[in-house]
Amino acid sequence: MAIAVGSPFGYIASVTAGIISALGRTGGPDENINDFIQTDAAINKGNSGGALVNIKGEVIGINTWIASPSGGSVGLGFSIPINNVKDAIDDLITNGTVKYGWLGVSLSNISQDKASAKELGLEGKKGAFISHIFLNGPADKAGILPGDFITAVNGKAIQSTDELVRVVGDIKPGSTAKLEFIRSGVVMTASTKIELRDNAIASNNANIFPGVTVISLKSDSIDQKKIPSGVRGALVIDVLAKSPAASMGLQSGDIITKLNGKNIDNLRDFYELLAKESEKKLVFTVNRNGQTVETLAYVRK
Repeated sequence: MAIAVGSPFGYIASVTAGIISALGRTGGPDENINDFIQTDAAINKGNSGGALVNIKGEVIGINTWIASPSGGSVGLGFSIPINNVKDAIDDLITNGTVKYGWLGVSLSNISQDKASAKELGLEGKKGAFISHIFLNGPADKAGILPGDFITAVNGKAIQSTDELVRVVGDIKPGSTAKLEFIRSGVVMTASTKIELRDNAIASNNANIFPGVTVISLKSDSIDQKKIPSGVRGALVIDVLAKSPAASMGLQSGDIITKLNGKNIDNLRDFYELLAKESEKKLVFTVNRNGQTVETLAYVRK
């Protein structure tokens, strides 16, 4: 049994009861990444922040949001598991603020694209794909690279990007974490010191490397009729403003065919070459609207 306590619509100390419908739900407003408890106990506006308790009166969650077409309860309420907030509560009591661990990476769900996962050798694998790193961030200092696929942290298996964010966020800044990851089909490990988020680094896109998101040319999301015959490479689907990729002149829709004059046939080639050449001057060759174009050069500082 699940019992929700709160003040819906101003009715103080209201109690409703239901069952636990599911565990580990994701989503929610503001891109929240908690693994929510789902309950059919009536939760309405004013219940947020109230306790979700079990039949013994033990707090098992904090009521957070509902899924509803009308704004009122339809039996789809979601609560943050209490174990997810215990460290935050301790931080608030001790420091007056919550301190989350920061790895200094940007993640993507590219491995969920079948063609991209196949080219990267990640078919059927669970984890979190690193599409960008923050220069001089914790991951960068530990030698983590764009294209690495994190599978475990401190021995705990990582199932998704959201789980990696949660697990790293729960690590106290200043602690060392052991990362297990796949790079070019090889399982590797690295130790990194988890830091407090550095806004001077994280808020500046110039620190996000490479700043370009690519997918397989064979992806189901691509209209194959728009791909020039015989062209191989990696398709650009996003370029972060003011990032290294943007400063080079890369554009969405470009097909990256070479890096520093070396051929790129697929996504694996792209990330392998990026790893080998990242300390050098970088110049991409792209197919743009059927024309071959070289980007401006980028030199890492």
